[in-house]
Amino acid sequence: MTVDQTLWMAWWNDADIVVRSVFVLLIAMSLASWSLIIYKARQLRRILRLERASADLIPQARDTASLASQVSRQQPLSDLLQVLDTLPAHPTARAREMLERQLNQVLREWQLRLESGLTLLATAGNAAPFIGLFGTVWGIMHALHTLGDDPAFALDAIAGPVSEALVATAAGIFTAVPAVTGYNLLVRRLRNLAGVAEGNAVRLLGCIEHEQRVVEPAAAVCSMKSARG
Repeated sequence: MTVDQTLWMAWWNDADIVVRSVFVLLIAMSLASWSLIIYKARQLRRILRLERASADLIPQARDTASLASQVSRQQPLSDLLQVLDTLPAHPTARAREMLERQLNQVLREWQLRLESGLTLLATAGNAAPFIGLFGTVWGIMHALHTLGDDPAFALDAIAGPVSEALVATAAGIFTAVPAVTGYNLLVRRLRNLAGVAEGNAVRLLGCIEHEQRVVEPAAAVCSMKSARG
């Protein structure tokens, strides 16, 4: 065992249950934060890539059925296409208004679903420094209490415990900074994804209106020919 390992084990053996609990809690929060950051970053990157790729497919698709066959179920566009399946062949203005509301509702549900877990990062970023500070204050109080019990102790006898107690504050900051940074980056990526998904919804509505402008005049011409015949 090296000298550093010996010092670490000596500090751990001398620490009381409160300081130990603070360090264990901060380590658990740090591991949970890093795991969530990695998972959410991969999830949002994958969905954002799918949505951006689908943005080029929408204008080229012949109909919603052909587009649905090229869309992954792991992206908002898939649920948007399912809403379009309930649209009647010749929608009225009221039906189109209801369609827009349903599309907006689908996007809001997806955003809430993708925001799950971000509260943990925000909580870790806000609470970790205070938890570390609590460990530091408790360690200093414990060291001063030891000095008060036996005045024969010199100040250098408590210098070690006090300096080790200050490490709790550093551990809290070490836990909080990645959590806050990851939270801000994930929120920014989520906003980018929401913008692309809303753009795809607008493109779908534009394609539907274009199809209606093409189909309705053709239907009118066919009815005029039938009337003349």
